Amino acid sequence: RRYGNMAEVHLIGEIVGAEGFPSQNLFCKWGLSVGSAWEVLEGLQEGQTQVDHPQDGEFAKWSHPIGLQGWPKLHFQVWHEDYFGRHEPYGYGFTHVPTVPGIHQLRCCTWKPSGSFKDQFTCKCICTVTHIPK
Repeated sequence: RRYGNMAEVHLIGEIVGAEGFPSQNLFCKWGLSVGSAWEVLEGLQEGQTQVDHPQDGEFAKWSHPIGLQGWPKLHFQVWHEDYFGRHEPYGYGFTHVPTVPGIHQLRCCTWKPSGSFKDQFTCKCICTVTHIPK
């Protein structure tokens, strides 16, 4: 459903990759948050990259394409896949879509919740992780 006089924002790009995480085998879950004033007309609102297995210290490459109509911010979750195929969150972050037309290179800083002392102790003892619930 399109509105004749409504502004439209078209976003075409890619999630290139990640660096600076404690280990490799990383993938990214991403999504678009548009709020109540906007509507996604076309494209996926969320997705996931493949797992990249670079050598130690190398950049994890995803080159994951994105094509959307909507606004105003993209949110990301960087995850680690271990030897047994288990997934643990390594970071959360978001960035706003620029409000001016043109070619932009965006960097998104991530953070990870540390949880309570009990959460941290449990994490060390039985290999669980603190994460943000959906």
